[in-house]
Amino acid sequence: MKFKDNIPIYLQIKALINRKIIVSDYPLGSKLPSVRDLSLQLEVNINTIQKAINELVQEKVVVTKRGRGNFVTENLQMVDELKEKLVGQTISEMYESLIALGLDQGEIFYYIKLYATERMTSDDNNATTN
Repeated sequence: MKFKDNIPIYLQIKALINRKIIVSDYPLGSKLPSVRDLSLQLEVNINTIQKAINELVQEKVVVTKRGRGNFVTENLQMVDELKEKLVGQTISEMYESLIALGLDQGEIFYYIKLYATERMTSDDNNATTN
């Protein structure tokens, strides 16, 4: 994984784990890879991984079972709230980037609608050719 210089690595790892939970790469109730395995996989110090996991445990997204490891919460509502928060952050970042390009709110809505329409058409065409 390539990490951004302006964001602490443990926060980027935390965000990665959250995304994997949201898209069910790590399903509800499933065991997370060990801290050591994540450290090797991401090429990051074990302490950095542990810091990310500790925050997820504090937020109750991850549950530690003594002697067994770390597990994804079984609370679907919590994961749905996590997803809603991530969507909001993503939209906010995109919106700020488009404002920085000089677009006004009307133009932003126009381009989003245009993109969504083109994307739906493209997806429909791909579905019929497969």
